[in-house]
Amino acid sequence: MNSDFDQSTAWIRRAQGDMKAFVEGLAARLEGDLPGMVEVERKKDGLFAKTHHVQAIRIHTDNNDYLLRHEGAHFSTVRAKTVRGVVLKHEDLPLTAWLESLMKDLGDLSGEMQGASTALHDFLMG
Repeated sequence: MNSDFDQSTAWIRRAQGDMKAFVEGLAARLEGDLPGMVEVERKKDGLFAKTHHVQAIRIHTDNNDYLLRHEGAHFSTVRAKTVRGVVLKHEDLPLTAWLESLMKDLGDLSGEMQGASTALHDFLMG
C-alpha cells in the first residue's frame, strides 16, 4: 500500500510540473498562431519577481469560447457557448475533452476560411 501511495503521489507531482510547462507552451503557441482570437492572462511570480506565469488562456471561436485557468496546482477548463457576447451555456470539461472540442472548432473555422478564400479567389480571377 505504501509503495502504491508513494508512486501515485510521485506521478501527481510530475504531472503538475508537466502541466505548468504545457500551459506556458500552449499560451505561446496559440498567441502566435491565432492573433486576435486568444487572450492570455499572466501573473507575476512574486512582488519583486521579473518572471511571470500564465494564469488563464481564453480562446474565441465562432462556435464557443474556451477558458483554461491555472491556479496553483489546480487547472480548470471551461467551454462556453457564446452568441454576440452573451453566454448561453457554460460547461466544465476534463482537459482532454476541452482540447478535443477546441481542435474540432478550430478545424471547422479553418475549413470555413479556406472555403471563403477559395470563393474570393475564384470570384476575383474568374
